[in-house]
Amino acid sequence: MVTYDGPINILLVDDHPDNLLALEAVLGDLNYNLVKCLSGEEALRSLLREEFAVILLDVQMPEMDGFETARLIKMREKTRETPIIFISATSKESEHFFTGYEVGAIDYMLKPFVPQILRTKIEGFVRMYIGTKTLQLQTELLHQKTRELEKMNRELMRTAYQLNKTQALARVVQETSSDTMVTFDGEGRILAVNPALTAMFGYQEREVIGTPIEQLIPCFEGGGFKESEGDAEAGLPTGKRIELAPMRKDGSRFPAEIQVGVATVDDDRIYACTISDMTERKQFELDLMKAKDAAEIAARAKTDFLAMVSHEIRTPMNGVLGMTELLLETGLSSEQQDYAEIIHKSGDALLSVINDILDYAKIESGKLEVEEMPFQLDLIVSETFELFTAKTKQLGLHLAYELDPELPKIVIGDGLKLRQVLINLVGNAVKFTPEGSVRVEARLGRMDGEAIEVQFAVHDTGVGIPEEKLPLLFQPFSQVDTSLTRRYGGTGLGLAICKNLVELMRGTIHVETNEAAGATFRFTVTVKPYGEEGYLNQEGGTDLSPWIAQPGWFHEAMSEAEPAVVALETPADALALIGSADASLQDGSEADPAGSGGRPPARAERLGLEGRASSRIPEISFASLFESGNRELSCTIEVIPDETPPAIGASAPRVLVADDNEINQKLTIGMLEKLGIRADVAADGGEAVAKSAANQYELILMDMRMPVMDGLEATRQVLAASGAPHSPVVVAMTANVLPADRQRCLEAGMADFLGKPLQFEAVKRLLQRYQLLGTT
Repeated sequence: MVTYDGPINILLVDDHPDNLLALEAVLGDLNYNLVKCLSGEEALRSLLREEFAVILLDVQMPEMDGFETARLIKMREKTRETPIIFISATSKESEHFFTGYEVGAIDYMLKPFVPQILRTKIEGFVRMYIGTKTLQLQTELLHQKTRELEKMNRELMRTAYQLNKTQALARVVQETSSDTMVTFDGEGRILAVNPALTAMFGYQEREVIGTPIEQLIPCFEGGGFKESEGDAEAGLPTGKRIELAPMRKDGSRFPAEIQVGVATVDDDRIYACTISDMTERKQFELDLMKAKDAAEIAARAKTDFLAMVSHEIRTPMNGVLGMTELLLETGLSSEQQDYAEIIHKSGDALLSVINDILDYAKIESGKLEVEEMPFQLDLIVSETFELFTAKTKQLGLHLAYELDPELPKIVIGDGLKLRQVLINLVGNAVKFTPEGSVRVEARLGRMDGEAIEVQFAVHDTGVGIPEEKLPLLFQPFSQVDTSLTRRYGGTGLGLAICKNLVELMRGTIHVETNEAAGATFRFTVTVKPYGEEGYLNQEGGTDLSPWIAQPGWFHEAMSEAEPAVVALETPADALALIGSADASLQDGSEADPAGSGGRPPARAERLGLEGRASSRIPEISFASLFESGNRELSCTIEVIPDETPPAIGASAPRVLVADDNEINQKLTIGMLEKLGIRADVAADGGEAVAKSAANQYELILMDMRMPVMDGLEATRQVLAASGAPHSPVVVAMTANVLPADRQRCLEAGMADFLGKPLQFEAVKRLLQRYQLLGTT
């Protein structure tokens, strides 16, 4: 006979360790596993992990007393039947006996208790527990035997006729089966059925015996059930499952799974058919499909909601930050200047919080994707440090980084997301380090074919993190300590975002901490090697085509600087001259700035090299040209337009601002006027299309979300109506930062992006990029 011989767990709950030791002394020699807990919360966690024969529970405990703990235990189905014995400190609590029984206790003992009585009660409950577990094991064994019996019955259906036809016809199916089981001969006449037939088909047994099987399964008419005979003759197993629609007595059809087996007895064919009603299963599948469709609709709605929220939040922030930036450029008193700077800094802080929330929302909705572009590892680290140089100097902190010389200079991966992780971790380190230093290390990890692991570590000498708080560290909306939250601020999302970004880049992140010596955040990312041999031109230089071969961009490679300078003088939309350390200008290749008063030659001055230490064209960070989200060309050498560069149009440039928000209209117009450009305004997409048809604009700043017609449709109509030679440059003014939104803008024909909130310098760079400054 099967009996339970597993471990016996006893749960002891008391907030006084001495009481737990006393209970352990009484029960310790009974060969039970005693689990001790100092609080109700700890007891509940233990109950989630293990099963207990009995619980000894103290009544008087802080935070959660024994009564509340018992109520929660009894609310959980798995622990509802576990016996609870309350242990009361003094007899004066006897008035609470009934409270204990009401919450589910099975017994109540007062301290001091008689050890032998307690042992006897525990042993009694343990015997009950063993009996229950034994019954469960025997029940499971019975179910297993039942399943084995069902399998044997199916085998019996194929061999029973060989033993005795009468015995096979008597009972070859299990009476309790919920499936209808039918046996019939080679001509399709029903020989026997089980009682489930009545519930499934509505027939009595006598009504179907001797009738053709097609009365129940119409498609078996004409011997359709004989398809498995070939398998039987070949010695292969029969009983394939097929889905058909049997017919009930009332003529209604229902979906069913039918399995037909065949056996041969004395050259006679006997068929056994099992019919399983699939009505509920089909309904479930239908409900599942509806739920899937609903989930897809919800996912699309979530994406639209993200875009809408991004737009609606950033639009007023655009007005706050932009107008403040314009205000700072006016003649303010010292006090007014301070107030305006406080407004601008507060707006920046609010925007940072908004960005954290939107980033996390994008991660949660699965809309964040990893992009693969070449970038320079050392540039990512150095530019991150540049962001914190001024602040660390102000705080008196030492800021340093160390790069492994074995690291490849250029890799392929998502430089933007790596930069975001570094900025977040370094920013936290600076924030929580009142004195000392912040140091970043980057080392080469494993290299496996097309995968390179880069290991980063951010060390600080700050406040450190308590060991018990580490599990909360990478959870969203959680802070290590609320007092720190009040002192330092933050949403509690930064590290959660870092963790998700690192995992997107096939890496891991963890923290090592010492409250007295600061913390070290370590993370890894996986990048791909940069195939340098694929980017070298015939002269041995570097081919930048992979970076500048963007839609609508023309590029031409030249091996020497002088022809490139000449080429730049011709096209109006040339953006930059990109050179290497070996390229030099023919009229200033060996010029000594010191010998000419530190002034480079005229040609170098015209190229924007004035003030450089040499007239030679310096090496640039070409791998980072497209790291910025709006495809801005960022390099060491920029083409500085002449005093009066050629305009796009024959006259002064005409600009149209399409935005339905009045504040945004004023902000954009104000920025353009400060740059010497006057612009028209359209309050919706339809008005933008109409004004574009009536006027020839060189540039249209198009908001994405507008009434009447959105920015995408307005752009399509403007470009279609104007024709390629006279098409204006359409730039999206968007707060939507999802990659899919940017892709839709490009597909609609937009050439560039201006992110909201608008920044004066970004507007200025945009106008310079399209040669619109200095032409008014």
